[in-house]
Amino acid sequence: MSAPADPAPEPTQGAHASDVSQLARGGALNLAGVLFAAAAGILLYVVLGRLLGAVGSGAFLVTIAIFQILAVAGTLGADTGLIRETSRALSLNRSKEIRPILGVGLLPVAALGVVFGVAVWFGADTLARAFGGGEAEADIASYLRVLAPIVPITSLYLAVLGATRGFSTMVPTAIIDRFGRAGSQPILVWIAISAGAGASLMALAWASPYVVGLGAGLIWLELLRRRWQQRQSGTSVAVRSLRRIVRDFWSFTLPRSVAAIFRIGVQWIDIVIVGAIMSPRDAGIYAISTRLLQLGLFVAASIGQVAQPMFSSLLAEDHHQRTSSVYQTATGWLVAITWPQYLAIAIFAPLLLGIFGSEFTEGSTVVVILAASAMIGAAAGPVDMLLLMAGKSTWSLGNTAVTLATNVALNLLLIPQLGIEGAALAWAASRIVANALPLFQVGRYLRFFPWGPGARHASVASALIFGGVGLAVRSVGGTTWGAFAVYALIACGMYLVFLRRYRAELDLPMALRSFRRRNQTSGAEQKAPEDQT
Repeated sequence: MSAPADPAPEPTQGAHASDVSQLARGGALNLAGVLFAAAAGILLYVVLGRLLGAVGSGAFLVTIAIFQILAVAGTLGADTGLIRETSRALSLNRSKEIRPILGVGLLPVAALGVVFGVAVWFGADTLARAFGGGEAEADIASYLRVLAPIVPITSLYLAVLGATRGFSTMVPTAIIDRFGRAGSQPILVWIAISAGAGASLMALAWASPYVVGLGAGLIWLELLRRRWQQRQSGTSVAVRSLRRIVRDFWSFTLPRSVAAIFRIGVQWIDIVIVGAIMSPRDAGIYAISTRLLQLGLFVAASIGQVAQPMFSSLLAEDHHQRTSSVYQTATGWLVAITWPQYLAIAIFAPLLLGIFGSEFTEGSTVVVILAASAMIGAAAGPVDMLLLMAGKSTWSLGNTAVTLATNVALNLLLIPQLGIEGAALAWAASRIVANALPLFQVGRYLRFFPWGPGARHASVASALIFGGVGLAVRSVGGTTWGAFAVYALIACGMYLVFLRRYRAELDLPMALRSFRRRNQTSGAEQKAPEDQT
């Protein structure tokens, strides 16, 4: 299979600058939201760890793992399908198709979500017995009954936000999810626990932002749809029949729906298995240890979310070289942002885990293992997003099936022998598989490769500065806050010098210039307007 070719052998400087500008504007806003959401997420885990301890937080996080798996499964992959179909329709001047596309994508999500919610309600006691380890069974059952009606709401919430990203804007996701939902959850949970509320009210406090977020997302989505339909009025071409839209949408999305279940399973199933095989206490320590890395993982997700509709639009117009350029730029930024974080967290893991409570320092080895695997994942860039937007959802399905099978098999094999470190090794191995398979596919069959000059320079600089300096400072000063402060000052200063020296290789000048511009176009290609709604 050969990759499509551009009319020109490589993108013009103007086209590349426009693509980098669009990636930077969406990425900057989403990155700000990611930083806030990551801080809020850490605050939530601090609240849980400090106020509930390892056992109490473990019971709650096991419940959240079950909830997240079902909520994401309930989306049927429609969030990705809506991104792809919406961005393609707008790129091809088919804005009149947006309303039927939304109906085709959202209605099945609502129906399946209700089914899952009912199943959780009636199966709460069974699930609690399976994963509560006896010591937290009653709390888990209470949590699940409260969260059951929120399952369909959360599935729709995820799908609706995905649809808004199809309009090439990250504003709704950043404001509603990153700032609104993530920011309010630790505050509401802290209030509930401090007020002496029971398990039911605490779960309700955590889940209520999804309800508010769905309402805001639906309003925003409708405003975006109307704006684009008005923008393309008089130029919109003939639309497909509803039957054709249904066929095109679900032929792509159904394999993605299974893949979404597999993917969320990889993210959360290890916590559930640790709770079932060991105890809620071990699950709490493991879960909070893994979440110490969530800032880097959120950054990876945010860059992928921005690049996703760009991949779809560029591939729809057969811009192979421009797609490759966006992929390499996104990978370079991802390595430059996340590798320093992962190295710093791994080197000072015992110190940072102490924030959540002294008993959580038992997860230090877990953090080191996961940080190393996360660096490998970042080096692949948003590879699965690229594979999906190229229309290879069945390939992605196969990849995630292998990944989940690897994860579950290794968890069942290693946890009884090695405890939470075994779970970390299983997660690390499955993450390597999850990136290696699509990386081979997009390279061998689509001829896309992630590493350009930016990623190469950023990886070496991160390893030398944040890795080498960190190990040196720790060997002298130990794992103390004073040593960490000295390390942060030295490493960040040196890294800023590096960024200035290699700013061209990382496309930083074009990214910085984009912040001073409101709208950019490249030739006749139509870009999404900055959303000010």
